[in-house]
Formats: sequence, C-alpha cells, structure tokens
Amino acid sequence: MQILENHPLAPHTTMHIGGPAKKYIEVDTQDELVDALTMARKESLPVFVLGAGSNTLISDDGFLGCVIRLRFNAVEWKDQEDGSTLVTMDGGADFDAVVEESCRRNLGGIESLSGIPGSAGGSLVQNIGAYGQEISETFVSAVAIHKVTGDIVDLSRDQLGFAYRQTTLKTPDNALIVVSVTLRLKPFDMDAACKRCAEHGFKKIAMSKPQNANALRRLVLETRRSKAMCYDPNDYNTHSVGSFFVNPVVPNEEAQRLNAAHILKYHKPMPSFPADGGTKLSAAWLIENSGFTRGYGYKGAALSAQHCLAIVNRQNATCADVVEFAQDISKRVYLLFHIELTPEVVYLTPSGIEKLACKTQDVEVNGVTFRPNPLFL
Repeated sequence: MQILENHPLAPHTTMHIGGPAKKYIEVDTQDELVDALTMARKESLPVFVLGAGSNTLISDDGFLGCVIRLRFNAVEWKDQEDGSTLVTMDGGADFDAVVEESCRRNLGGIESLSGIPGSAGGSLVQNIGAYGQEISETFVSAVAIHKVTGDIVDLSRDQLGFAYRQTTLKTPDNALIVVSVTLRLKPFDMDAACKRCAEHGFKKIAMSKPQNANALRRLVLETRRSKAMCYDPNDYNTHSVGSFFVNPVVPNEEAQRLNAAHILKYHKPMPSFPADGGTKLSAAWLIENSGFTRGYGYKGAALSAQHCLAIVNRQNATCADVVEFAQDISKRVYLLFHIELTPEVVYLTPSGIEKLACKTQDVEVNGVTFRPNPLFL
C-alpha cells in the first residue's frame, strides 16, 4: 500500500487536470482497501475511488479527502457447459485489456466497447456502451465493499438499476466500491453484431462484415482513433474524458417536431436512433449545429479537432476552463433546441461529487450574445 499526502491528481486523469488530494492511497489487495477505508474513517476523510481517470473531471482545488486507487487487477476465465464463458475481473483490471482478450477468444458481448479506457469497476459504475452494446447486457454479478462499514456486498442486476450510462452506483452518496465484476460472454455472432451496429449508426461494419470478434474490434478501434477517442499521451486531441455529454433521449413527438423543423430549413433529417422511452438524438450533432465547430477553442480548453462531443485540454486548461466551456455549450444547445444536455463526466470538487448542468434563455459566448432561434422553439 502506498500513501501520499497532498498528491496532485492531474497525472492520474486522461484530461491531465486536477488539484491535489489531501491523502492519496494505492492499494494492492482487498485487505489493503479495507485498511485504507479504516484509516480514512479514523481521520474523518471522505473517500473517492479513482479508476483510470478517464471519465473524471477534478477541481483545480483538488479533493479535501482520501482518493483511493485499486491496483489489484486479476482476471479469470471459465468456460461453461452451455458454450458461454464467465469472465471475472478485479475492480482495478484494465477493462479494454479484457475486451481485447475476449475478442482473441472470439467471444461476443463487449467487442463494440473496444478502446474505451477505464477500470473494470469504473466501467460497471458508468454502464459504458457503444454501438448498441452496454456492459449491463452481459452482467452476471459484482462484489463491492462498503466504504463505512467494510462489509462485503453482493450486487445483483436489480440492485444496480442499469440505465443509459447510469447505475445506482453513479450517485454522489454511493457508499459501495466495486472490487469484482463477472460477465457472461457468448460466441461471436457476426450477423447479430452487424445488425446491431448498423442500427446504431456504425454502418461501416455492415459493409465489411467482420468474420470474427477480432476483426470487429479492429474496425471499432480504427473508428475511435479517427475520432481521437483513443487516449494517446502525446496527442492533446485525446486528452479528454471521451464523450463529455450523453446523447439525449427525448419523447418521440419532440424528436418529430425538431426533425420537421430541421427538414424545413435544411432539407435533410436530423440523425436519430430508437431508444427506450423515446428517441435518442446525437449530442455531437446538436453541439455542432449550435455553432461549435470541431477544434473550437475556449481559453485552455477546446473541442476535439476530430469530434464535437469531446472537450480536450489543449494547452494547460484548468478545470474552471472546462466547466465554463461545457456550460456555454449546454446553454447554447438549450437556447436553440430546448434540449438539455447531461454531462456524462464525474465532476469531483473539494467537497465531493457535484452535478454539472445548466440551461438558460440566452447566453453569451466569447462576448457574443445568442438568443433563441424561433424555428426550433
């Protein structure tokens, strides 16, 4: 176990942003995790568990508590009589490495999640997804430790309350730390994979028809790299949290109204996809059609040159820069479309996790005041 005082958190995040933690502890076993939690409790320090730092925006003032990082990362594979395979991962395991191995074994279920950075525990908390796949679809069980009591808790599907990029663990008052996750993977099905991906905007796969999971993984990684969505320490365009906002799901009637207005003005439909409870719209499209071009800069932050859904740290951006920029983006999208964008990122302030969201009737961006476009109201 490694214990550091007033340790900077920026180097532990993909955005390279964040002040110090009052106490920073890396643990190599579950027993060390329990010891670290006991230490934090005795010192009356709130606890935040940091995974790969790939979906976390940390305040410039850091965190006035104890940040714990899991370094135990064992992975176990067990073939089942029904042809499926159970994979059990420690909470600190590199999730993409598990995806890579599952594709090597030609297993399906998480192949479309290739290239998404993060730990196994963090991936479960976020219910990560891409191209019609979510980790929830293969979930079997999980084990967690209670931050306060140190009790071991078995987690079922119902307890996690899976939703779009959401679980019951992704809340400011969550007291559970995921230490183990088990998924059930089945043999790769090319036809089902092609159909799913095509229905969720990844038409390239339908044309190439990958014969195995490895081939699909290569296509996904190629696509993610073309959008600067694969982290590269030497490329600031990838120094982001990936998608900063989730794709909004609106009632079908609202989507039809917006689409009709867009066809009237631009003679082409808006991108949209079927979703539980309504229609899913493209957050990237909404941002770009609100006047934010790829590469648009705001102080030390910017939109990625390859994708409007990623806010990047292009030149020593502060957390304040990113927050201001995100608020201006969400304000202008709301102004033009009356759709409220929801940040996907976990926002850690000195006192703990806080919600980052806003909307307004008009907005000033870089000295220019924008007012509602009546066509879309």
